Amino acid sequence: MESWLLEIGRSIGRFLLNPLLYWYIIICLLASFTRIKQERSQFGRKVFPVFDELYGQRLRGLISGLLISIVMLVLGVALHPLLLIGIIGFTILFSLNRRFTWLSSAYTFGFTAIVLLFYPYYQAILPPIFQTELTQLDWVIFTTIMGVLLIIEALMINSLSHNQTFPELFISSRGKVVGQHRLKKLTLIPLVMLWPVGSLSFVSGWWPIIEWNEEPFGLVIFPVLIGFDFTIRSGLPTKVAKRFSEYPLLLGLLVIALSLMSYYIKFLSLVCILVAIIGREWLAYRLKAKDQSQPPIFSPLTTGLKVLAVLPGTPAVDLGLMVGDTITKVNGQAVSNPMEFYRALQINRTFCKLDVVDERGEVRFTQRAFYEGEHHELGIIFVESHQERIID
Repeated sequence: MESWLLEIGRSIGRFLLNPLLYWYIIICLLASFTRIKQERSQFGRKVFPVFDELYGQRLRGLISGLLISIVMLVLGVALHPLLLIGIIGFTILFSLNRRFTWLSSAYTFGFTAIVLLFYPYYQAILPPIFQTELTQLDWVIFTTIMGVLLIIEALMINSLSHNQTFPELFISSRGKVVGQHRLKKLTLIPLVMLWPVGSLSFVSGWWPIIEWNEEPFGLVIFPVLIGFDFTIRSGLPTKVAKRFSEYPLLLGLLVIALSLMSYYIKFLSLVCILVAIIGREWLAYRLKAKDQSQPPIFSPLTTGLKVLAVLPGTPAVDLGLMVGDTITKVNGQAVSNPMEFYRALQINRTFCKLDVVDERGEVRFTQRAFYEGEHHELGIIFVESHQERIID
């Protein structure tokens, strides 16, 4: 028991020394500051708080890491140190632009694999500490975990709710100001793995994959960063996200199947890696092309006002307003622009009643009393024509 407690303490120490842990905090902070600066420029206010890129994903990352770690410890498998170094390098490289577009495991794991597939050709020029061998089993473990992480990415995308996407403005091809939503999330998945350095040992090896019989081993906690970053303008962001999430899920299952078969047919390791990278890139291209081929839904209307975003903790939340709703009347007055909306609110300064049309075309009525100190504009963000000068 003493040895196990000591080794657990060492694994926590290794986790705290891993640069990806601090890069996770730094890149989230930089991404949040960049987003908030853009929100203030386009809307005149901060819409979502700092670190909201992590909202709803931290617990998911911990649970995912726990489940994967249990399976890895039961099977007695681990990722080769060279593979871990590659993941660290490509994760940092692919997120230097403060975007999470390339933080899919298909990219961070895939490019790590491509570089190390040619490892025998440049191994001789590396320092002695890197003079080691990658076995076929290492590749099977690596690509299988890559597929599992693709499935987790799909579940992250599918779980987005209406208050977890970020509004933006842009100039359309016709020169008009329209809105879009950026779907951008990041999570840290801690993987607990065996490590060929430590003070633990067993007299009889019982792990089904790798036997550590009478060989010392330890534990390591390795943080894996998984993220996504894309925009939606032609539909409700959460609905589009749920439909899109089916494809990374299928890609992940295909990658796992190819990975397991590669244990017997070695060249399938390369096929598996290429399928992951090309497949994930094709999915991103397909989503963007389809989205841009359709008219944007967040644009000024001739009748009513389309809700682009709802500020957290404002009266609009209590009124049940959601992204994509169209407000047609305020206190019985028809509105077609923000000025008319704010003017109608002043008809009754203690109470407001809204006529709202949802995305299905169904009309509902919502009302609420006003209280002292509350947001005087209800906390709703619309697309306004004068915002064009802000985003030019």
